[in-house]
Amino acid sequence: MKRKKGIIVGCILAVFIIAAAVLLVLKLVKKKEDTANEELVYTELVSNLTDSGYSGDNRYMGVVESQEVKGVDKDSEKKVGEILVSEGDPLFNYDTDELTLALRQMELELTSIYNSISNANAEIAKLTQERNDAEAEDKIQFTAQIQSLQAQVNQYSYDASSKQLEIDRQKSAIENNVVFAPMSGVIKEINENTTNISQDDYYNGGNTEQKHFISIMALGDYRIKATASEMNVRSMSEGQPMIIRSRLDESITWTGVISKIDLEHPESNNNNDYYYMGGSQEQATKYPFYISLDSVDNLMLGQHVYVEADYGQSTVKIGIWLNEYYIMQEDGKAYIWVENKKGRVEKREVTLGGYDDNMWSYEIVEGLSKEDYIAFPEERIKDGMKATHNYEDIMQQEMENMMTDDGMVDDGMMVDDGMSVDDMGITLPDGYTFNDNGELVDADGNVVNDFYFDENGNIQLGTPDEIVDGGGSEL
Repeated sequence: MKRKKGIIVGCILAVFIIAAAVLLVLKLVKKKEDTANEELVYTELVSNLTDSGYSGDNRYMGVVESQEVKGVDKDSEKKVGEILVSEGDPLFNYDTDELTLALRQMELELTSIYNSISNANAEIAKLTQERNDAEAEDKIQFTAQIQSLQAQVNQYSYDASSKQLEIDRQKSAIENNVVFAPMSGVIKEINENTTNISQDDYYNGGNTEQKHFISIMALGDYRIKATASEMNVRSMSEGQPMIIRSRLDESITWTGVISKIDLEHPESNNNNDYYYMGGSQEQATKYPFYISLDSVDNLMLGQHVYVEADYGQSTVKIGIWLNEYYIMQEDGKAYIWVENKKGRVEKREVTLGGYDDNMWSYEIVEGLSKEDYIAFPEERIKDGMKATHNYEDIMQQEMENMMTDDGMVDDGMMVDDGMSVDDMGITLPDGYTFNDNGELVDADGNVVNDFYFDENGNIQLGTPDEIVDGGGSEL
């Protein structure tokens, strides 16, 4: 009997030992799960943010070319009389013979209009006298004729005004028949056989390239021509400082200012002319802009370069200069999210020095070193969150969070009541689950201590004796 009793006690002890072991495993699994699902914060090395220079602005591809070239086009309705220059000298005048004949024709037409006005007015005066002498019932007919003639006089007056404007323009064209150069320079090219672009070519994608009648090249040194999208070019301004970098060695630079932004002549699509944040990006419509150089030493005509706005990024600064968007300022103090030695982020107070208006950066005098890792101050960040140096971890976590929106949790555990813990093969009673500490709790969050595992490994409420007596419930 004693032996049988000892066996029963041993079995009960064995059950409780197994239950304790299972609970311990559950706590470890839960802790591992919490660590795996812990929200991460991406941190970057301070030296990478401060020593690499400013890289937040657009960069464009440019080419070295000669100074400005302007085209002079001839009037397609006029005949060139004599080109006053050969290539390299000053321009031309128009043949005024045809213009003079056209002027005389216009003057004759204007005289004819005035005669028509005079005749109409005389007829109106005649009809007015006849209406005055007519019987009452005939006056309406005379009135209608007079009103019709007055309408004709108004039209003749309008025609006379329009014709006078044509005559004035024609006289101006005859008087100003010499075309002058729009700027100082030399004649680069003369194209006597230029033609206008036909409508068929324009609308059907034919040859729409038209050379200027005379091209004048400005005297002077090289300049840089680059192109930018409409959005970017409208953020530029003439006189804006620019940096030009060699494509072979970006440490070789030149400086200059934007001398011209041409919004009237967009260029066709070419994704080789745009460079953004270290990579090319195709743009549908681009506009040219030009940079006058402070020095042209070691530049070659046709050389391809990078150009970017000059915000002082090429100036070497001593100390730590950090962009202002990493810094939180509260109650007169400055803070930065910094990764500590435990790999967790903490809100650390720092001391600020000077401020660079061009680079939007503060000097960090105290509280930060170039070996520290810091985070961008997102609203979600809290003290003690785990840091990562791999941004792919953040992306992976965001993907997993999107998947958990349906209720799934990693490692097979389900957050819904009555769902199974796959790794353990355990079934929970309805309305019960494990809390963060691995303890069994009911729907109200109360910890349940009286439970045991049946022969199938499922959790039952109460004790084994209560089950024998019918006091427990089994799923």
